[in-house]
Amino acid sequence: MKTFAIHTFGCKVNAYESQSLRERLLRQGFAPAGKETAPDVVFVNTCAVTSEAERKDRQRIRNIRRKFPDAVIVVMGCSSQIHPEYYLENCDHVFGTSQKSQVESCLGLSTKDHVVRENRNLSYDDTPIRHGEHEERAYVKVQDGCDNFCAYCLVPFARGNSRSRTKDSVLQECAALIEDGVKEIVIGGIDTGIYASPDREGYVLASLLEDIVSLQGDFRVRVSSLEASQIDDRLIDVFARNTQKLCPHFHIPLQSGSDKVLRLMNRKYGVDFFRRQVEKIRAILGNCAFSTDVITGFPGETEEDFCSTYDLLEDLLFMRIHAFPYSERPLTRALSLPDKVPVALRQERTRRLLLLSEENEARYRKSLRGTRSRVLIEKKEREGIYSGYTESYLIVSVPSATDIRGCFQDIEWN
Repeated sequence: MKTFAIHTFGCKVNAYESQSLRERLLRQGFAPAGKETAPDVVFVNTCAVTSEAERKDRQRIRNIRRKFPDAVIVVMGCSSQIHPEYYLENCDHVFGTSQKSQVESCLGLSTKDHVVRENRNLSYDDTPIRHGEHEERAYVKVQDGCDNFCAYCLVPFARGNSRSRTKDSVLQECAALIEDGVKEIVIGGIDTGIYASPDREGYVLASLLEDIVSLQGDFRVRVSSLEASQIDDRLIDVFARNTQKLCPHFHIPLQSGSDKVLRLMNRKYGVDFFRRQVEKIRAILGNCAFSTDVITGFPGETEEDFCSTYDLLEDLLFMRIHAFPYSERPLTRALSLPDKVPVALRQERTRRLLLLSEENEARYRKSLRGTRSRVLIEKKEREGIYSGYTESYLIVSVPSATDIRGCFQDIEWN
């Protein structure tokens, strides 16, 4: 019996695709290699979101080759899609992002380079799963690719055109996961809000969410990330009518609170629109939670631009801020922009936003006093103490004399 190991770097989409690969390998008779066992095959799912991520990918693969010289190494993912030449020397097979449902079929072939270079006219490559990566929570991929071409982002080049999964495939997977005991389903993709079932005209994300929450079982649904321009009245209404099943947590990437920088980034909204969207959601859904992504030190960002971002995030009370210093990426428009911000200043601005994130979370927690939340217990912290996430994606500790992992618990904020 052949053994395998899978190393996954980067985003939740990569983790989902690795989980699908794991399930296929198990069905085909492979066995996971033990911690002290040399695997026959090693699969590495790479990330290209920053130059540092790619550097770490290459370093890890070199280490794997040194540690397991006789193993077959199969590399796939965003970095190998953009830079297959980085990996051809140190592995046996290289895939990109468009054929992940077929990577195991390369074993035994003499061909080494399997990367499809033309990836702007692809159909959805369905890689369903039947078990969550974690017992309590499962990520469900419904969409792949991106057509936005933000000036800083390599994803459209790495992931190809935007394409969606069929409604029936998504619903069958969700039903199977719920039956398997999953309590939280996280709906996501590369550009989740653009979801549209290819075989059902007019069947969009709001339609899909309505059908998922109608499935039988004790579970809840979280949406991973949405662009401000993708949150329309119908989607908000679906959340408002399904408060028991749809988590009132919106992750909406801001990237910058400066209109000038947003234009340079080729983002599809302005600051005023973004603010109105957040205020409208909050007015309808009450004290829901907001998190966001921000890039600091984009070319041309002045201290005034950064302060506008800081003030907006503080004012709108984004309870969690994922801040990243700008990273130069090949193929992107930003690479040729003038007025580069020194790396040290990018990092300093990132630190300031991460401190603000901590302050905002503390403020948001205080705003919940006197209300109740439902916690999905996921971990045992120590004897008698368990932890999990609320519907607003806050981690809390819950005392219990019995093991309550995998259960929902109601708490009151004091």
